[in-house]
Amino acid sequence: MEYHHIPVLLPEILKIINPQAGQTYIDCTLGGASYTLALAEAVGPKGKIISIDADKLAIDNAAELIALKSLKNIVLVHDNFKNLKSIGAEYLETPADGIVFDLGLSSAQLEDEDRGFSFQGERPLDMSFGEGEVISTSALLQSASLSELSRIFREFGEEPQAYRLAKALIAARKDKPLRNTKELVDIILRNTPQRLHGGKIHPATRVFQALRLATNDEFGSLRSALSALPDVLKIGGRLAIVSFHSGEDRIVKQWLKEESSDCLCPSQAPLCVCGHLARFSALVKRPIVPTAAEIAANPRSRSAKLRAAEKIR
Repeated sequence: MEYHHIPVLLPEILKIINPQAGQTYIDCTLGGASYTLALAEAVGPKGKIISIDADKLAIDNAAELIALKSLKNIVLVHDNFKNLKSIGAEYLETPADGIVFDLGLSSAQLEDEDRGFSFQGERPLDMSFGEGEVISTSALLQSASLSELSRIFREFGEEPQAYRLAKALIAARKDKPLRNTKELVDIILRNTPQRLHGGKIHPATRVFQALRLATNDEFGSLRSALSALPDVLKIGGRLAIVSFHSGEDRIVKQWLKEESSDCLCPSQAPLCVCGHLARFSALVKRPIVPTAAEIAANPRSRSAKLRAAEKIR
């Protein structure tokens, strides 16, 4: 299938990280390759871009684009960015000058009829970015307890009907296993108050988001990647992260708060005993969000938040 993806906040990211000729960058979320291609043009033939994606669909699409443009300065890595530390050890000669993340789901993934990212149509219950996930979406729906499903819908999807929908799914699977996305959507619609059916957000949106995040352990992967940043980014190197989910943004915000502090001891401690020193400095006081014009052109960008930092130690 043809890969469609509209990059979000690309000019703002390029302005913040300011790529220069001959530098090395890591694009941790290749997707439609928009960030990668822009960075590759900026660093020129003597520079290097390492682009990572767990989704083979993204890797294959980027390989075609790179071949068409005859680019020699891009290295594609089919892997999960949770393995950023080992990827850096394998592909970097020296720490990178900058790193970018776009944590959103691409249009191509939503349109992929072999997987169930979208609640439109009748598709397999597979929301995996790549092979080797801990549990499949269908297995998760079939085996998770009532409390676990409720937690997933509430924590990852911020679904106000979390318990009610989890209970309905548990009851439905006693009769037969869920086979596809349409069956899942039908259960959600039957058990969602009618007053919520006509809103801007489809009643299945939050549940599908929650199942995707849980299937791919996206919060855990993000934490692993953040912990690797001090090892793969050079002093003076810059980091830009675009998130679309409040949970992801909280993880990035908390990580940046800790990494930009010289002490992590409790406020009531009379002296610092942790010895922690700030390794990063935030480049923006508040997250950058898309302009009204960008949201009008790409409504999926409306929830995007860009945070950026520079490594100082």
